[in-house]
Amino acid sequence: MAPLVVALAVLGGIGSFATLRALAEPWFGSRAWIVPIGIDLGILALLAWDLLMEFADMPWPVLRWVAWAFITATVVLNIAAAHGDAVAGLMHAAMPVLFVTVIEGIRHLIRRLVGLATGTRRERVPLSRWILAPASSFLLWRRMVLWNITSYPRGLQLEYLHLQAISDLHQTHGRWLWRWKAPLSERIAVRLQLAGAAFPAAVPAQAEQPDGDEQLIRAAQAIVSEAEQRGVRLSQMDLAAQLRAQGHRIANERLRWLATTIGLRREPV
Repeated sequence: MAPLVVALAVLGGIGSFATLRALAEPWFGSRAWIVPIGIDLGILALLAWDLLMEFADMPWPVLRWVAWAFITATVVLNIAAAHGDAVAGLMHAAMPVLFVTVIEGIRHLIRRLVGLATGTRRERVPLSRWILAPASSFLLWRRMVLWNITSYPRGLQLEYLHLQAISDLHQTHGRWLWRWKAPLSERIAVRLQLAGAAFPAAVPAQAEQPDGDEQLIRAAQAIVSEAEQRGVRLSQMDLAAQLRAQGHRIANERLRWLATTIGLRREPV
C-alpha cells in the first residue's frame, strides 16, 4: 500500500512539475524549474511545519492557510496551461490534485497515529520536572500511562489525590509497613478513590449523592464513641466501612474532612 501511495504522489508531482515548468519558461528561461519545485516544496514544508507546531501544542493556522494558497495557485496554474480547453484543463488539474490529496492523506494518517485528530495524545511531563524530580516524574508518567490520562494537569491532580490517600496509610500503619499492615479494604479503597476521580462517569449516580453533613457527623460520632468504649481505635477506612454498612453514603475524598470534624484520632506510627 505504501509504495502505491508514494508512486501516486510522485506521478502527480511529476505531472504538475512538467506543466508548471513549461508555463514558466517564457519568464524564467532555463531556470523555469525553480517555480514548480518552489511551489511543491513550499506546500510540503508548510504542511509539515503546521503538523509539527500542532504536535508541540503551538498551532498557528497561518501556516495551513498559506499552504492552501500554494495548493490553489498550483491548481490554477495547471488549469491555465490548458489555454481554455476544458478537457486539457481537467487533465492538467488532475495531477496537482492527485499530489495534494496524497500529501493530505499522509498528514491525516500522521495526525491519527499521534492522537492529534482524536484528542488522545498524551501530554508530556515537562523536561524541567524530569530534571528536578526524576523519580516522582517517572511515577507520574507511569500512572498517566496505566490510567490512560492524556492531560498533564489531570495527571498531577490524580497524583496529589494518590499521595494524600497514601499519606493516611503512612500515618496509620507506618511509612514502609503500610503495604503489609493495612487491611485489604483500605488498599483497595485507595485504588477506588483514584478510579472515581479518573473516570467519574463510571461512578454510579447514587454514589455521587452523599448524605447530609449533619447526619454523617452524628453517625460517625456514634461509631467512634462505641469503638472507644470497646477500646478499639478506628482508621478512616474502618469508619467509612461501618458508615456504609449502616447505609450511609460518603465519598472517599471526604473521609479526611469527616475525620477532622469529629476529631478521629490516628493510631501512633
